[in-house]
Amino acid sequence: MSIQYIFLIIGLSVINISCHKNCNSFKQSNQNIYGIDISHYQDDIKQIDWQQVKDNTNPKISFAYIRTTMGKDGKDKSFTYNFSQAQMNGIKVGVYHYFRPNESAIEQFKNFAKNTTNIGDLPPVLDIEEIGSRNGKKIRKEINIFLNLVEQEFNIKPIIYAHQRFYNTYLRNRFNNYQIWIARQNGSKNKPDNNTMKHEPIMFDSKCPLIWQYSGTGTINGITGYVDLNVAHKTFLAIDYQ
Repeated sequence: MSIQYIFLIIGLSVINISCHKNCNSFKQSNQNIYGIDISHYQDDIKQIDWQQVKDNTNPKISFAYIRTTMGKDGKDKSFTYNFSQAQMNGIKVGVYHYFRPNESAIEQFKNFAKNTTNIGDLPPVLDIEEIGSRNGKKIRKEINIFLNLVEQEFNIKPIIYAHQRFYNTYLRNRFNNYQIWIARQNGSKNKPDNNTMKHEPIMFDSKCPLIWQYSGTGTINGITGYVDLNVAHKTFLAIDYQ
């Protein structure tokens, strides 16, 4: 085993300890709330029954992020139904935009603003998952443009969603004024493990995630197929974002 590899392992272990020391653990907390994030994919087989989602108990769903737009010209076909039905059933609702890295941030913002007249109860989210043909510097520039335009338009600071590896590779230490929603999924499709939190996120800049997406294969009453499951501390819904 090389000395460089040993130092890498030690370094990552220190980061892991530091992150868990500085952040309030989701797994050890009794002050958690749970949510889902959805798009038309959850409606493709059968339309979501939001009454059943509301009545689900493992976990109890308190909030839902619903995709509104994608890139410079995409609009989620199920957004209007899901947004209105979730709110009608007393679930706190937020919206998110899926960022296409090879398209202009300005054009993507125009699409988002045009199709998002109501952002709901929670801060809007930028979903960034890949850099496409851009490098890290260029994608960060485009992200900044989009975030600033959204904040100017809606008078609220957006949240950034990213997978753990993407965040640590391209975003760490760069967006210190923004709350982060991190995906580190458990990878299980078997019940009940698919709905269970496993390894908490590790952010190499020692930031604490606002929301943790802990499963991409969750099962919830009222939704046919898999759905993303998320956890946040209760303070997330205690803030008046309006």
